[in-house]
Amino acid sequence: METSSRTLKEKIYHEMKRYLILAFYLWVIFALLIEYRSVILAQKQIDIETRGFALINALALAKVIIIAQAFHLGEMADDVPLIYPAILKSALFSIVLALFKIIEVSIVGLIHGRSFQQSITEIGGGTLRGILCITMIMFVVLIPFFGVSELRRDLGEDEFKQLLFRPRVRKDQPAIGASSQVRRV
Repeated sequence: METSSRTLKEKIYHEMKRYLILAFYLWVIFALLIEYRSVILAQKQIDIETRGFALINALALAKVIIIAQAFHLGEMADDVPLIYPAILKSALFSIVLALFKIIEVSIVGLIHGRSFQQSITEIGGGTLRGILCITMIMFVVLIPFFGVSELRRDLGEDEFKQLLFRPRVRKDQPAIGASSQVRRV
């Protein structure tokens, strides 16, 4: 019984770690986008008060991604080169996130007595062009995330950690512990 609870604890720890890493990644991106927006709007003396929403959005959207991953979204392309599943998953997940965000702001708007059109102005100004632009930004932002995720899956956790945190050896130098004599031609 202790083994199964330990396994459950390990699964919970692993899933929480994945969620927090993803939420942190999204938070950094959203915070930078909001800061950029505030710089642009400050030029017209318009101040925005939405910096706190970056964290809330990151936490909510990270949870949506984790749930969609649990349903194996985009995992039909596992036997192709790594770039294809990364791009496929980025595309699918950016669409899922856009739909989730539209539904979320619509529900919040309805609760506050706003129409659908009034509610979606929070997403890219509420225009189709703005919503598509935000969706494309998410697509591009998710490519490195899913690329690294696919690389980690293919290499395995230990190999991936070694690749990231082990000192690199230049190809023109012998590895540490190798013979110190260099063959001269």
